[in-house]
Amino acid sequence: MQEINLTARTRPESGKERVKKLRTQGMVPAVIYGHGKSAIPLTLEAKDLVPVFKAGTSENIIITLKVDDDKTFKAIIRNVQTEPIKNKLLHLDFQEIHMAEKIKVRVPIETVGTPEGVKNQGGILEHILDMVEVSCLPADIPEKIVVDISGLKVGQSFHLGDISMDRVEIQADKAQVVVTVIAPIVEAEPTSEEAAAAPKEPEVITKGKKEEEGEVAES
Repeated sequence: MQEINLTARTRPESGKERVKKLRTQGMVPAVIYGHGKSAIPLTLEAKDLVPVFKAGTSENIIITLKVDDDKTFKAIIRNVQTEPIKNKLLHLDFQEIHMAEKIKVRVPIETVGTPEGVKNQGGILEHILDMVEVSCLPADIPEKIVVDISGLKVGQSFHLGDISMDRVEIQADKAQVVVTVIAPIVEAEPTSEEAAAAPKEPEVITKGKKEEEGEVAES
């Protein structure tokens, strides 16, 4: 499980104008909450957060958060607010965690292998689910869940119940489909009745026109 160190400063409760000013100064407002404590307003430098979001799914990174040089928290990011057009980071919610307590996080599902039904039977692979919530100790959070789907034939599916992991429990309906291989789409040949009912192309008559042109030429 990946861990990242960050530093932060507490900030007084402030209005929109103060928060806007912090952002123009390259700071990101945030809060940390958890374990029955009141939320603590924080600020972090935006440049320090680049490694968090380069690493992939930010929710699955354990962060050692040092606040005001005298307090240290273990935390994960629970919510990220971004500006929709420029994708600029606006606000973060950290949740304090204890390494000996299980937590719930969402983990990406990655498939490997080409299904038998696609490779040799002309089937079509459909991806249904790419994330799943799991419960585990913070140190056991997987970066991703890798599933081998190479054995799937046409008409077969891979379900959440087919995933087996030590120390990690799936928090969703085990019958939920992750991927499925469907039969190829084949256009049916028209029946004799449909063929007979189909409109016919109009016949182009050129003989009379040629005769008329010949008469004009002779005259």
